[in-house]
Amino acid sequence: MKKYLCYLCVLCEIFALSGCIKSLEDEGVYDSTVCTGTIINDQNSQPVAGMRVSKTDGKTIATVVETAADGSFSIEVTPEDVHHNYYLWVEADSLYGSRSVTLEKFPYGRQMFSLGVVQVEGPVPPTVQTAAVQAIGGNVATSGGNITDIGGSAVVRRGVCWSTLQLPTIADPHTTDGRGPGEYTSQMTGLSVNTVYYVRAYATNSIGTAYGEQFEFRTADGLPTLRTDSVTRIAATTATCGGEVLADGGYQVTARGVCWSISAQPTISNSHTTDSLGIGPFVSQMAGLEPGTTYYVRAYATNPAGTAYGPQGTFTTQSGLPTVVTAAATAISATSVTIGGIVMADGGFAVTARGICYGTQPTPTIANPHTTDGSGSGTFGSSITGLQSNTTYYVRAYATNAIGTAYGEEVTVVTIDN
Repeated sequence: MKKYLCYLCVLCEIFALSGCIKSLEDEGVYDSTVCTGTIINDQNSQPVAGMRVSKTDGKTIATVVETAADGSFSIEVTPEDVHHNYYLWVEADSLYGSRSVTLEKFPYGRQMFSLGVVQVEGPVPPTVQTAAVQAIGGNVATSGGNITDIGGSAVVRRGVCWSTLQLPTIADPHTTDGRGPGEYTSQMTGLSVNTVYYVRAYATNSIGTAYGEQFEFRTADGLPTLRTDSVTRIAATTATCGGEVLADGGYQVTARGVCWSISAQPTISNSHTTDSLGIGPFVSQMAGLEPGTTYYVRAYATNPAGTAYGPQGTFTTQSGLPTVVTAAATAISATSVTIGGIVMADGGFAVTARGICYGTQPTPTIANPHTTDGSGSGTFGSSITGLQSNTTYYVRAYATNAIGTAYGEEVTVVTIDN
């Protein structure tokens, strides 16, 4: 049994029995009146179009109208119709194979009234419930349904339909997920990222297609998810970083790497590497850095939805200067001293000069008197001559590369008194 709501407001004399006509005429009966109403499906509150409404005496059908797209109808009834026991009935043959039912009879009078629920017998479309939307990605989402009643005819198709407009139908994108009653799962694909969609389950039998309740959902932004690794092997102009693409956001990752800048939140508009495709871990080599500079770095991954970034890290490059140690002084005389040093590291650039600088004031540099004792890393010795007797000298080892000159710790030497 399928129920439809028929909301009708009519003058009751159109349903009056013949014995009551005279009393109504005494009050003044209209020559004719128009009965209007609307047929609404009480399960989904949708209007029913194409429902046949007839005026009949049970033997002869005098007038037939069909409900419009909004479920409404209009049919004329006269006192003469009432005298001949005409009444209204609903014939739903467009849905149920000529099954019909008469409208309820109500007490007559001149007041307006509602006819209430109209029951139409016969096979009906299935009853289906929509499953909640889950596993929402950038271009995919999962829903489904549950067919709780096949409606008197085998369910030949079922699934979900969706649209960016409300109340989607099978005229919109939809899935086909088997047949028959019970629960089923549907995978929606080809969605647009960061977009609001409406979805309904549907089920079709020989009578028609029924829909479940509507759910609304928004797709994800579709961007990849990733992390940034710690920076290692930090030198003056190079460093090693990397990351891992944890999820591709539903689209193939077409580029990944790290980007860096002296400003926070670097993007691929700044310096960056390009390190293969897809998901998973990767390692990046940063080059062209400035010595002694603080940088910000982030891993990135790009897919058709856009570019996503991992958490930000920071690091400071090495100064790039050599590391040099001043050795102890030996063979100190009135006018000379033997001393040297060790170039422990070249700072990433070849040491082109090394030696000892000295003066009678602290912290001497190569702007003061100095020796030149070869190049490269390692140990070297210097012999300083032409000194004054009984004088305090300040001495430092030095090493020069392309970045600049570095100095070892300062040593104090006092020459012998003549």
